[in-house]
Amino acid sequence: MSRKRREHLSEEDILRNKAIVESLSKGGNLVEQNYEPQRRLSLMAPGPNTISWEEYISAEHVKAPHLGRELVCKESKKNFKANVAMSQDFPLGIESLLNVLEVIAPFKHFNKLREFVQLKLPPGFPVKLDIPVFPTITATVTFQEFRYDDFEESIFSIPADYKEDPSRFPDL
Repeated sequence: MSRKRREHLSEEDILRNKAIVESLSKGGNLVEQNYEPQRRLSLMAPGPNTISWEEYISAEHVKAPHLGRELVCKESKKNFKANVAMSQDFPLGIESLLNVLEVIAPFKHFNKLREFVQLKLPPGFPVKLDIPVFPTITATVTFQEFRYDDFEESIFSIPADYKEDPSRFPDL
């Protein structure tokens, strides 16, 4: 579900934006329409506040009073169909997959996959997942073969001369 705030838009803005999106979805483009941005008039100022400074400052964080224009939100929900193939014979458990997804979940699109896996799944391990990321793109994760190996401890030690580059992965 997504929510978009709209109180800063006039009715004319909303209709114009809707017409542009519809035109683009039908294969048109802004150049063909000779679209030029127009200077628009300011919206009317919101009404005066009816709350005192003391009431505002002492309000609970979760129930903070609203100031300014009345909120106008557009909510859109999209249903998607995902396919899962489960195996009770796979040597890993669902917790192992969730741990891996926890590491890569900072990337927005992998977070959807992690949220899907956290839902109530049938018993076993998901050996194949097909989940939509965008309307035209589906992420497919397949586990074809897995085996436990014994690794030498030395491959997990960080070299003494290692220096971390803070700009390498700034989002992690």
